[in-house]
Amino acid sequence: MPKDLDSAIASLEKDVVQLQGDAARLGSWCAVFTDEQVNAWLVQQLPREFPNLLPRGVTEPRIVIEDGRVFAAARYKNQHIDTIVSFEVKAALTEQANVVAIRITNLRAGALPLPLTRFLRGISVEAAKSDMEVRWDMDQTEPIALVTIPSEHRGYKHTPVIVESLGLSSGLLSLAGHTGTEAFEAYQPQGPIYQLASARVGMPSALGRDEIRQNETPSPHQVR
Repeated sequence: MPKDLDSAIASLEKDVVQLQGDAARLGSWCAVFTDEQVNAWLVQQLPREFPNLLPRGVTEPRIVIEDGRVFAAARYKNQHIDTIVSFEVKAALTEQANVVAIRITNLRAGALPLPLTRFLRGISVEAAKSDMEVRWDMDQTEPIALVTIPSEHRGYKHTPVIVESLGLSSGLLSLAGHTGTEAFEAYQPQGPIYQLASARVGMPSALGRDEIRQNETPSPHQVR
């Protein structure tokens, strides 16, 4: 956790504005954010700007970025328990432009493993509220959230905006991409690539939807 929260938050906000400006122009762009910046924002700005975002009883969310994953944790307290809930997130681009594969694993309350079903259902509910497209790719062992980052938006001066690399290492989240009409044709994702499964793409029935769409792409490879 940075000692100077205000400076870390100011740095994060400056970097976000810079990314927005760079991605709005034709050509290549990149950005790097630190987990210290994010944690400073979680401590100070989250309760101010989004006081009702966290579920009841959840406080003190924190993240650590290392080894290609994000470790997330928060305190959960009610009249019966007081514990730390934690989980890991891996993310990778896919062969489809601006579709990010997100795997959530090791959901725990303290040292006790928790089932993912209710947690993943919550992700779907919140995504629906924000009009974010989330599909579910059924991997051999667990569902993968496929999150679509909008390539076009009425606020974009130039389109499409395409993410070409996503990195998680040593406290850093790095992004790079390209803006312009040739971005789709030239799309060549960098780093670990998640290949979509041929089995089932959509909302798993365990999460409340029975219809599963079929996808013709090759068999799955785990996010590395």
